[in-house]
Amino acid sequence: MALTYSSFSSFDDVVKHYKSIKPMKEKEHGTERNIRPIGDRARKWERIVKISRNCYALSDGYHEGDDKFTPYGVREYDYKTKTTTYHWDRLGKMEYYAPIVWRKHKDGTETVQIRNCVGSNSHYSMGRYAFLDRHMPVGMTFVMGNSLQYVSLRGRTTVDAHYLAKCKTVPRGYYRQFKKATYFKEWMQTKDDNSALVFIKIGDDWVRDPVSGKMPPQKPKVNKELKKKYKEAIDKFFEWGMTMSPMLPLNRDYNASKAKELREYFGGVDYVNDNFTPTRAREILHNPNHPMRLNYWVVFTSQTAEHAYVSGGWENTYLVKHVETKEQLQKVKNRFNSFINTNAGFMTKPKS
Repeated sequence: MALTYSSFSSFDDVVKHYKSIKPMKEKEHGTERNIRPIGDRARKWERIVKISRNCYALSDGYHEGDDKFTPYGVREYDYKTKTTTYHWDRLGKMEYYAPIVWRKHKDGTETVQIRNCVGSNSHYSMGRYAFLDRHMPVGMTFVMGNSLQYVSLRGRTTVDAHYLAKCKTVPRGYYRQFKKATYFKEWMQTKDDNSALVFIKIGDDWVRDPVSGKMPPQKPKVNKELKKKYKEAIDKFFEWGMTMSPMLPLNRDYNASKAKELREYFGGVDYVNDNFTPTRAREILHNPNHPMRLNYWVVFTSQTAEHAYVSGGWENTYLVKHVETKEQLQKVKNRFNSFINTNAGFMTKPKS
């Protein structure tokens, strides 16, 4: 299947291309579904959809507005009865959820709406990104950078680019079905979140509609007031740990055993990572006689492991065991600071 790149520079270009495409003749439906692929007919889900005489969508298929190539949760197959049930209330409108929507307004103005995939800030869709990359209007470029996505009017750069937020808005039926699931309830909503970007064509140029789109999410920041209360405890823990490190048999197995003991002590926490309960971390920091104090330090030492070729083989070396210069000490301190900030809950969560 060949990947198609388009170069539409106007609403009329889209209409002309749409009219030139012969509808797919499908085995079960014939031509009644009016499927018009943008390019390779083997990728029929990537198509142009006529919403009205003044609105056309470029669709990548399987999104929350596609009634022909439906997304997860809309179509359910019962293997016992061998029947298919469609939950159409879990589907929204094509012109809302399609990645690219061209419009010509009554005054002759042309606009293009660009939309990211639906999901949380950490969600991603390589299919959606590839589609946007191949079908952006002439004069626009889809850009990926630092886990965020942008639309640039200056080529492939994030400088002065327009942030393209993930869409948090879902159809009402979709919301009712999944609102109790932990992953979904953290981000989804039924109200329009204004995540799509809209650009207005002025001459040969594009200008962003200033009321469209969202600001980039804020980066996590250290809660300095909270951390200040634990400064003495943190400093003493670091000094104690650095004193202990040269005597510890740090290696993958030893570190894993200490992490396991820590999990078991606190009631079988599945893993020790950035979400390790801040209350427990602070409890250890405050209590110099805490039975898990060594274990917690060993968990940190894993953050200082570096892969090195030693005596004919690859081994982990731990910076905390070989501090000889100010530069090496500062490197360990930096990693410890990052570890404590996250692990002990001193970082403020960015707003969605």
